[in-house]
Amino acid sequence: MTFVRTALAAMVLAGIGSFGSSAFAAPDCGMNTGRAADGAPIPIGAIATASGAADLSTGTKGAKAYFDCVNANGGIHGRPIDFSFDDDQTRPDKAAEIAKKMVEDKKAVALIGSSSLVDCIATSQYYQQAGIISLMAGGVAPQCFNARNIATTNAGPRYGLLGAVKYAVETLHVKHVACPQPTVPGADWVCAGVEAFVKPRGVAFSRFTYDIQSADYDSLVQRIVQTGADSTIYLGSPPTIVPFLAAAEHADVGDQIKILAPSPVYFPDLPKAAGPYWNDRFWVDLEWAPSNSGGPDMNNFLAVMKAYNATPDSLASGGYLAARIAVQALMSIPPDKIDRAAVTAALQNVQNFKSDIFCTPWSFGAKDANARLGNRSGWIAIIHGGTWKVLPGCVTLDEKVVMK
Repeated sequence: MTFVRTALAAMVLAGIGSFGSSAFAAPDCGMNTGRAADGAPIPIGAIATASGAADLSTGTKGAKAYFDCVNANGGIHGRPIDFSFDDDQTRPDKAAEIAKKMVEDKKAVALIGSSSLVDCIATSQYYQQAGIISLMAGGVAPQCFNARNIATTNAGPRYGLLGAVKYAVETLHVKHVACPQPTVPGADWVCAGVEAFVKPRGVAFSRFTYDIQSADYDSLVQRIVQTGADSTIYLGSPPTIVPFLAAAEHADVGDQIKILAPSPVYFPDLPKAAGPYWNDRFWVDLEWAPSNSGGPDMNNFLAVMKAYNATPDSLASGGYLAARIAVQALMSIPPDKIDRAAVTAALQNVQNFKSDIFCTPWSFGAKDANARLGNRSGWIAIIHGGTWKVLPGCVTLDEKVVMK
């Protein structure tokens, strides 16, 4: 798996490089004074899954790159951000230990840019008790979206896939959705969300479980076919999408079953790796704009990542956005009044934050809500003509319908 992850990262970087270097202008960060901040540091922490089941740390490193750029350009009214993070090793107990260190020992005023598989599971109640906000680059578990003091810049696997399913139901007019459920924590929550969305709309639903560690993709495709579904979502990890599509092509189900996937499988070389069979037959929901979208904030993200030696993948853009939102909130507070309570209130007051990396503006939401979905819109991308084609318009979820 380490080799596969490394190969995938290389594909992502190669694809980003092929978009050209014109986007890499001088980065725009914070006050843009060109002078390093030298005042009293502002402590901020984060938790990243960097080992164990996966490495999601590029999200947190994306936040760090932006904070480093802000510190080099005047900081927060002269005060630098003292940012640190640690690896939870995909262990909830380790995540809880790091959270306590950040909150009680470091005296962090907020956690910004965490990207973790287990953080929310271990800490959602603790953050509320401590009166601290965690604004995440990448949340996965249900608690990341069902907690008062946690917000995310990503839509997450459940809501990202619901965007693809909504498009499939309303635009592709599918009548039966299958949800093969891998044996990983949270997959049942994703499939349950799809079921809750499609059934009131008169769309049939099928679900079954399979062992992701020993998956036989030919058999998996046949199990999907046996449900009679005309569409299926795919919850496997990004490195497994190519063998899955190869098995589906071998079974020649491209005209029979529409395949829908979440944004982590959107990497530049996938159309080439998947082959021409999948032209106009594969749909992906994008939580954030693709890196070749050409918007000013996307170009600034690329410039910041280059200047501070961070990997410019999609998770990094989530961390960059979390850091940008946090800096906007910090700048609204008098520099001598920045403490945890003030930062918590400022983050809770963020509404309609605009960036071309988001399909629609991001909002923290009602501060007393027990569930929040700041990023509820995305783009649909298809493989077309041997490359990616991002379709116009945002697919937006109704928060009241899906936040259950």
